[in-house]
Formats: sequence, structure tokens, C-alpha cells
Amino acid sequence: MGMLIEGRWHDDADRSMQDGAYRRETSALPDQIDSQLISQLRDSPGRYVLVASASCPWSHGAVLAHLFKGFAPALAIHWAGGPRVEGYALKPEGPLAPLGWLHMHQLYTATDPAYTGRSTVPALWDAEANQIVSNESAAIMRAFDEAGTGPRLFPDALEKELSAFLPWLFEGLSNAVYRAGKAQRQDEYEEATASVYATLEALEVRLTDRPYLFGEALTAPDLRLFATLVRYDTVYATHFRCTRYRLVDFPALWRFTRRLFQMPGVAETMDFDEIRRGYYLNDGAHNPFGLVGDQPKIDWWDRTGLS
Repeated sequence: MGMLIEGRWHDDADRSMQDGAYRRETSALPDQIDSQLISQLRDSPGRYVLVASASCPWSHGAVLAHLFKGFAPALAIHWAGGPRVEGYALKPEGPLAPLGWLHMHQLYTATDPAYTGRSTVPALWDAEANQIVSNESAAIMRAFDEAGTGPRLFPDALEKELSAFLPWLFEGLSNAVYRAGKAQRQDEYEEATASVYATLEALEVRLTDRPYLFGEALTAPDLRLFATLVRYDTVYATHFRCTRYRLVDFPALWRFTRRLFQMPGVAETMDFDEIRRGYYLNDGAHNPFGLVGDQPKIDWWDRTGLS
């Protein structure tokens, strides 16, 4: 996978695999965004850039918060993607193009010349200070929520419930699909997929009698869940071998995912070709010949049961 070690890129370095099990690494960058910076997101249009990849569900959560909180065009998005040579590549077009950089890791070494760790997305870039202010998707989503317009994604009245629910969703599903897909031991794979299926079943029950996870209003966990479910049949039930179920096997989850997909602007955040390439082509250990699986036939615009 590759990573930076003391500011230098190493293709063969990877600390996320431990004894055949995938363990997501904690970033060395700050995981909080202070109130002064949050106010600048609102008051300093053009200063900050969201760097995101269309293949990455963590990026997708931040992009959806950017959409629902009304940040276009005041806060631009620069896309990263394509073949991962030295990690994520920066697309040649976009607000960071004048920097002339080719790789995401160059943003990290501009921030900290001795940075050690993976150069992940999303990242919130300060174009005035020439540094990443956060690469923690949850912090970026919260900052957009506080600085943007429209209904709150993290409503104060639900803070305690959200604080418990989001880690449960992460451990049980959003990260568990990665543990399954990257597992190098059968027992690790089986433990991860058991978590995935149990969480899907619990979510199916929860969404049977309500449109969103916390009732009638859309909140941040809905965006997190959508970013995983919309990728499920395309890459998690296939490339990551979470094969027991398809999304359509869960009527409430299928209805939930279509409801969000059909909201204004959401379909435009999707690039299934980039998603498939991002997973299949960048996982040499489990796909040594670099074959890209077909896109499943899914009617995201089906309105059955949505009214």
C-alpha cells in the first residue's frame, strides 16, 4: 500500500496489516478542528479546499456533508484518484493544480516534512497556510455541519446517541468490510463478516419503521451508512467477499439507500467506475492480475416503497 516514513515515500511499507489482520492506522495529524477555523470556513470563501476521492467511503461522507451544508462553490473540492502510484494521485484539474503536485503525500510533507503515516483522504487543505488542517473525516463533517447552512447533521439533542452510534457503525460495518476484504487469515475473515452481517441485520430492523436512522430527519450517521451501503454490491459483496447477502436482500436498507441516492445532488457524488477501479486495481495482494469486476445491474432510481 505504501506510506511516508519521516517524510519519504516507501512503496513497500504498510503498518495496517498485523499478523494477517487489517487494523486501520490512527493519523498523526490533529483529529479536531477548532472553532476559529470553523468560522473561517464560512467567512473566508476560497481559502479551504476539500481533497477527496470518489472511491473512498470516508471521503464520500465528507463530500455529502459538503453538499448538504451548502458549501459549493465557496469551498471547492479537489479530486484524488486513478492508479495509485505513491498512494493517491491528485487529479490534474482542480483548485490545487497551481501547486503542480502529483501525489496526495506531497500535501502531507508540506504540512509536516517529517510526516510518518499513510497519506489518506479526505483532507481539508488550507491554501493560505499551505497545510492540511485535518484528515479526520468525522472532524471535517462536524466542521461543515457547524459552519454551513440547513438542518444540523449532528443535532445537539442527539449528541449522546450519535456519540455511541457512530463508533458502533464504524466497528460493526464500515470498517468491518475492510477487515473482511483485507484479511489474510480465515478466522479473521469469518470474525469480520460475522460482524458485517449482524450489523446489517440490526440496521434492517432499525430502518423498517422509519426513513432515517434517528427518525424523520437526516443526520450524519445516515450519510456514513449510505457511503457504505451504496458500495456494498459493487465492491464489498464481491471484491471484499462479504458474499452472504446483497443489499437488495434487506428491503429497509435497500429503500434507505435509494432514498438518499435520489436526493438532489447525491447521484452526482457517485462514480461507480472510479469505485471499482479504486478497489480492484489497488489491491494487488488479493487481485494480482488487476482485473476489474463488472458493475452489478442496480436500479438506483427505482421508487418502489419510497413515497
